[in-house]
Parts: sequence; C-alpha cells; structure tokens
Amino acid sequence: MKKRLFILLLVVLLTTGTVSAGFAYFGFVSQTIYEESTAHLSEIFHQANQTLYNLVSVNWSRMRMWVPYLEKTESETDIIAYVNQAREEINFTDFYFISRNGDYITLEGKRGYLDLRTQLSLLILEQQPVVVNSVVPDKPEIMVFAVPTRQGTYRDFDYEAIAITYNNSDLVEALKISTFDGDASTFAVLPDGRVVVDNGSEDMQDIYNFLAMLKDSGSLTDRDLEDLRHAFLSGGSGDMVFELNDRDYYLVYESANFQDWTVLGVVPAAVVNASMNKMQTITVFVVSGIVIALAVMLLLMVIQQNRQKLKRKDYELLARDELFSKISTNVDDVFLMMDARNLHVEYVSPNIEKLVGLSEQQVLGNIYEIENLVRQDESIHILDQLSEIKPGEQCEWNREYIHQKTGKVLWFRVVVFCTDIQGAKKYILDLSDRTKEKKINQTLEDAVRNAENASRAKTIFLNNMSHDIRTPMNAIIGFTNIARKYDPKPEVMACLEKIGESSEHLLTLINDVLDISRIESGKIKFAPVPADITEVVNTVLSIMYGFLSNRSLSFFTNIEEPEATCVLADTVRIREVLVNILGNAVKFTEDGGSIHFETSYHPGADARQIMVRYRVSDTGIGMTEEFIEHIFDEFSQEENNARTHYKGTGLGMAITKRYVDLMGGTISVKSRKGEGSTFTVELPLELTDESNVQKQGYSNTNVDLTGVKILLAEDNDLNAEIAMVQLEELGIRVTRAADGKEAVKTFAENPPGTFDLIFMDIMMPEMNGYEATETIRSMNNRQDCLSIPIIAMTANAFAEDVQASLDAGMNGHIAKPIVIDEVIKAIAQNVNR
Repeated sequence: MKKRLFILLLVVLLTTGTVSAGFAYFGFVSQTIYEESTAHLSEIFHQANQTLYNLVSVNWSRMRMWVPYLEKTESETDIIAYVNQAREEINFTDFYFISRNGDYITLEGKRGYLDLRTQLSLLILEQQPVVVNSVVPDKPEIMVFAVPTRQGTYRDFDYEAIAITYNNSDLVEALKISTFDGDASTFAVLPDGRVVVDNGSEDMQDIYNFLAMLKDSGSLTDRDLEDLRHAFLSGGSGDMVFELNDRDYYLVYESANFQDWTVLGVVPAAVVNASMNKMQTITVFVVSGIVIALAVMLLLMVIQQNRQKLKRKDYELLARDELFSKISTNVDDVFLMMDARNLHVEYVSPNIEKLVGLSEQQVLGNIYEIENLVRQDESIHILDQLSEIKPGEQCEWNREYIHQKTGKVLWFRVVVFCTDIQGAKKYILDLSDRTKEKKINQTLEDAVRNAENASRAKTIFLNNMSHDIRTPMNAIIGFTNIARKYDPKPEVMACLEKIGESSEHLLTLINDVLDISRIESGKIKFAPVPADITEVVNTVLSIMYGFLSNRSLSFFTNIEEPEATCVLADTVRIREVLVNILGNAVKFTEDGGSIHFETSYHPGADARQIMVRYRVSDTGIGMTEEFIEHIFDEFSQEENNARTHYKGTGLGMAITKRYVDLMGGTISVKSRKGEGSTFTVELPLELTDESNVQKQGYSNTNVDLTGVKILLAEDNDLNAEIAMVQLEELGIRVTRAADGKEAVKTFAENPPGTFDLIFMDIMMPEMNGYEATETIRSMNNRQDCLSIPIIAMTANAFAEDVQASLDAGMNGHIAKPIVIDEVIKAIAQNVNR
C-alpha cells in the first residue's frame, strides 16, 4: 500500500513538474519572441524614419543654399529661372515667398494665405526651419518645407521666409515599408497623437489621431496612454502590444529627430510571429515529448531503485537480526519486547538464562517470572508502573535480583522504553547487569573513605606538628632576641645572630613544607577582597629593600601606574608570589649583578577586568633548558650542592606556581645558564569601586604602650616568660594565667577596667582558648564581657585557625613565633594607642 502511494505521489509530482516546466518554457519563449520581434521591427522602422529625416534635412539644406542667391538677385526673371531649375531637380510642387503674418506670393505673383499653424512663430520669430501640413485653395493637402530669410521684397511683397511644397503622397512614399506584404503601417504623429503623415495599411486607414484610436480600442489603460503621450512629447522610443478589432498589433515608435514628430510602426503580431509561432509550436511539442520520455525513464529508474533498496533492506534486516542475536547472547544485558495491552512477551534475548537463571520459554509464557526474582524488600513492582509511560518516554530503576539457579544477589539497571510500532504500543525492557560495577564502586567508595580518613589524619598531624614545632621555635627566637638586647660580647653576639638566622631559616622551611601539604590537600583557598593593587607593590618593594641591605646588587624598577587601582585580589598570595621570585633573584645573583622589577597593566577579558603583569629579571646563575621544565616541581634544585650552598627546600617555586594557578593566572620563565633568568607572572583581576577598599589601619608601631594592662593566658612557661619580658620592656603590665580556666577565673575576679586586653593561647589544659573566650563573652553579669579585646597568640597558624579564633569571639590572631612589631600593632589597634 505504501509503495503504491509512493509511486502515485511520484507520478503526480512528475506531472505537476512537467506541466509547470511547460508553462514556464512557453512563457519564456513568448517573451523571447516578443523581444526579438520588437527589436526587428524597431530596426525596420528606424530605416523608414531615417529616410524621412534625410528627405526633410536635404530639402532644408537646399533651401538654405537658395537664400543668399534670392537675397542678392533683383531680377524677377532670374529668380523665376533659378527656382524653376531647382523645381526640376527635386520635384517640389510650388514655391512661395512668405510674410511675417503667413501671407504668401508665388513666382507668378499670385497671392494668398498659407496656414502654418503654430509653426509660423517658430519660423519667423525663432528663425528655425519648419515642416508642416497645410492647404491652399483648389489643391490637395500639401506638406510645406520653409526656412527663414532676411527681410526681402518680391514684386512689392515683403517676405521673411521661403517655402516649397510637396503633395502628402510624396512623403508617404518615404515612410513606405516593403516588408510584411503591405500589412505594415507607418505614421508620423505630433505629441497630441495627430497624424501628420499617414502610410496606413488597409486595416489602419483614415486615422486622424493615433492616441484617440488607441483609447477607443480599449486595449490600453489610461496609465498606458498617458505614458505613451509623455513618450511622444519627450521624444522617447519604445514598443508595446495593443489590440484592435480582436487582433493584436506590435507598436514601435521613435522620435523623428526634427521638430516634435514621432514616427510610428504598426504591424499585426500574427504577421510578425508567423514563422516564430510555428517554430514555437514545434519546439513545445518536441520538448514536451522529451520531458515526458525523461519522466517515464526517471519513474522506471525510481521503481527499479526502490526494488533494489527493498532487497538491500531485507538483507540488512536479516543481518541486523543475526548481529543482534549474537551480541545479545554475549553481553550482560537482557532485552525484552512486550505488547502494552496484555504484557505479552513477544521477544526475549537468549542470554536471559545465563544472567538470571530463567529460560526463554518461562519468560515468553509469563513476564511475572522475572518479577518473582526481585528481593522481597523491594516494595515497588516495575510491571505495575508501565501503564504510566507514554510513547517516546522511558523510565529507569535499580533492582536487586536473586539468580534462579545460583541464589546469588545481582544488581540490575532496568530501563523501559515505550514506543509505537505501526500504531501498536510496545514496551522494550533492557535489564543491564551492573553487579561488577556495583562491586567496583563499592571498592572505590571504601578507598575514598580510607583516603578521606588518611587526609583527616594528615591534617591533624600537620596541625599538631605545626603547633609542636612553633612552640619551641618561639622560645628559641624569643630568647635569642632577648639575649641580643643585653649587649653581649662580640663573640656571643655573632653566635646569637647565627642562631637567629638559623631559626628564621628553619621556620621558613617548616612553613614551606606545611604550605605545600595544605595546597595539595585543598586547604588553601583563593580569597579575593577589595584592595588597592599598588599597595601590594609598595609592600613588596619595602621587603625587597630589606633583602638588599647587606648585598652589593643593583636594583632597578619600572612601576606603571594603572588607571584604576581598586581590584578584587588576594593580596597576601600576590605578595608571597612576588617575594618568592624576588627572594630567589637575590639569592641566586652574585654581588655586582643586577635585578629588574617591572609592573604593567593591560586590558582584561572585558571592561570590568584588567590583566596585571609582573616581570623579574636578574643576571644570576640562570638555569639549563632541561631544568626549566622542572622548575615548578617540588623539591627541585638543579645542582646537587645547591641545597647546601643556597639553602632552601626547593619548594618556593612549587608554592608560587600553585598560588598563581589558584588565582587563575600564568607564570613563565626564560633563562640561560650563567646569564640570568626572567620570570613573568600575569594575573587577571576584577575591578571594583574605590568605596569597597578598606583603608590601611594602624601602621606605625612606634607608640607608647606604658601602663597598658594585659592578661596573658599561656600554659608554656618558656613562651610565657618570653612574652612577659618583651611586653614589660614596653612598659606593659602583664598578668599571667597558666591555662584557660585560670584565665576565666582571673578575669571574673577582677573588676571591669582591670585589663585592657587578653592574649589567649589556644591549646591549653583544663580549658582551651576557644572555650575560655566563649565563657568570657557569655558573662552577662559583666559589662565589659563583650568589649574586652581578646587576641589569639598561638602556634596554630593556619588560615582555618585564624577563622576559628574569630568564630570563637576573638578580635584577632598572632602566630607563634611572635614578632614583637605585630604584637605592638595588635595592642595599639585594640586599645586605641
């Protein structure tokens, strides 16, 4: 049925296409015939027009040649003889001397009036030659050719022009067309359509106004007639078709090129197109026959191709069935197709027995055999929900089945598709065995859980190690700084300085190891805040000048000022990146070398973003091309003795690269061994309003803290002693509490105003610093419980430790080993000094 409909549709389309093509071809041929015919007619009638023009021009030229003779000759006899000789040469009928008012006198002295109509003024006043229809008594209608002369006298008659006449039939001969067997008509008309020269055929005689004739025929619209009248008036040319007496005519027209005459050519269309119409008819029959033959051939080819396609399709279906059967036998998916009306199984893949232990016959007989394999704790039955699935939709479930023969628990992913096959609703089930994946996922989940436990253990270890190392480091650095203030002997001072340098170096190594571990564990996050980007450079430069204090290095800067300075940036990370790079430049450049630091700003991805570029160049030891590929690897140093000679863990550049990546930027390096290195860092920064940038607070640590009263909660005696010594040297009165519980008691037992600030250690026995702070903040019976500044002074130095301190109600955080300038700054900011 479908095949027949297809063939019928194809025949209809071919027939419609053939008919449409025939009409299109017929229209094209008709238009071509019209264009060729009018072009041919225009050429023929142009020749007639040229003949008329030549006749008029020759007569005017000859008459102008007569004028000088007539003006200088006084003898009437000579004038008569001269004119008669000219008459014999060009065969005109009469000769006239014409006055200003149109009166005339002949050579014989006969007088009268020659009606030149509107052309008289053109002849006399504008001194232009004219040709015009006119009449004289007792003679047929004549055509008058006149040219102006100087004022003269002939037989006492004053004249200003001379004229000769022809019978109209003489000019008609000039327009006569020998082609078309007398069926062609030629006219000369005025702009208003009046015919001045009539060479009409039998069916075009006695036409006095051509435009009036066209209007009476009714074949042209008023708009067409107006356009034609305008063409006559403007001296235009063209062609058209009009109908007269149920007959079509071609009309071609063009200006006569003298006065305002237009020459028309009119020929019946059937006469012009006789041979071409015959050719068109023959062509149409031939082309139609060819098209029909091609259509029949095409139809036969389509039918043959359809037969071949059907054969191929049958073969493909058989091959596909065989392929599907082989595949379904060897995959871990069971495929079923059921009728939606009665859930009758129409197909089941042969591998069902291997996967669930049921035979094909069991499932073909009853689909519920599969549902009986579901574990008893499954409350939802798939078969009960199939009716809710619409054609084109699908639903999925996870199911645990019990293998019918082995009793093993199997995990299946069940997907049901609803489809429409020739109007019949069908369900297609795919039972995919995911038991292996389930076991693999379970193994992976266990591995992830173990990894998370290991990561938590690592984090706890790092926190504890950081605290346990920083606590004695605080004592070493603190006592070293205290000892320097007692003016020891030079030998002792040298030892103290070396101890201080080694302590600072050890602390840097510890920080690097802890930072890289925390970066890898994802503990360090990118935290952009509104900031002035130029302040970062100023801070870095002040640190850099400290690096150069005991070195003989030339340091050059080229710092560009950005148009907008307020951005969202993690200034701490940017500063660490630049300090690391500049510190390496100082470390690996020998005295006498130079370092260049450049900062520039460039347009970002859009108007709200800028790209800041930092470039550090040095003339140091440089690197080989092989080592450049590993410069950002952990613990990488090019030379075996570099660790001893230059000191460091080889983690600085690895940390720098992680920070740059964290901020979405890029870092690159160019270097040659023995010639120096150039590091380039590019960071995208988002612009922000200046009002969002918090101005720097207290910056001057040179402040008088005499009389400030501080409660120090510190369980480590050495750390407590160091802090008390350094604070008391500043005139601060310090009260120590040995743990958090004692700190709370001391604060509670003293009246408000006893202490200006509390320094709180975190890891203390009895009660830690967080608990002690929360307890103090909750003392509702004291008016200063919320206003007393509490600053964490702890070896817990990570970012989350800072946040934990703030969350517990503290006002700030100072990491151990303590830097006395930071301590002074914190005190001054919180006690208004």
